[in-house]
Amino acid sequence: MKQILKLLSGIALFVMAGCALEQPSQTAVDAWEKFGADQIEIKKALLECGIQHLDGRFDPEKSADERFNAEESVNACMIQAGFQDKLGRVKWCEKYENLPICQPDAVIPQRSVERRLNSLHCEEHKKQPECQP
Repeated sequence: MKQILKLLSGIALFVMAGCALEQPSQTAVDAWEKFGADQIEIKKALLECGIQHLDGRFDPEKSADERFNAEESVNACMIQAGFQDKLGRVKWCEKYENLPICQPDAVIPQRSVERRLNSLHCEEHKKQPECQP
């Protein structure tokens, strides 16, 4: 009887904690929206703004500051391209004011089809719709 009570208590705690197994994890694509833009358009924009992997991977050889700067550069490019953040992204410039992209004279990257087609994502997934010219 005690084992059943412990099991039921454990299940109840698991459910209350919000651990729903059917919910997929959020990706960079899920964080952005723009009126009229579908998932492929969002993927293209992210890749054109400089994201290398859509699945959240990052280059382990880069320092944390380099990764934060790259992420903030992509975010600035996406905002400049008319996209809106849905999830409340981390604003690295509020925490790390010395990042190059956070400087007043920083150049915000523009979308580039060449950057998208040469991204690590498109090198690995050449047949994906977002990797077509």
